[in-house]
Amino acid sequence: MGKRKNADSESLDKLDYRVKVLLKEWAGLSGFYGYKSMSLDEILELVNTDGWETKVDKSDPSVRRVVMIKEDTVRKAKFFLDEKGRALKAD
Repeated sequence: MGKRKNADSESLDKLDYRVKVLLKEWAGLSGFYGYKSMSLDEILELVNTDGWETKVDKSDPSVRRVVMIKEDTVRKAKFFLDEKGRALKAD
């Protein structure tokens, strides 16, 4: 029999997926190319070039804070897990 992922692992995967999609969107807005088939780590490496500084805060296991900065441009986002294990974006 195959092994099952536990619910916590699946929820964290959902958070990381939401961060990956957001970083792809921001990469496009920032003039980067070739990011569509990249993994999360590759996208982070890409968006930390050309004067951009991008950080993903994973200090709280159920929250991901993302900040992308270049000079006067600042982009921020926060994702969290709700009680049903859904990864939602905070406003």
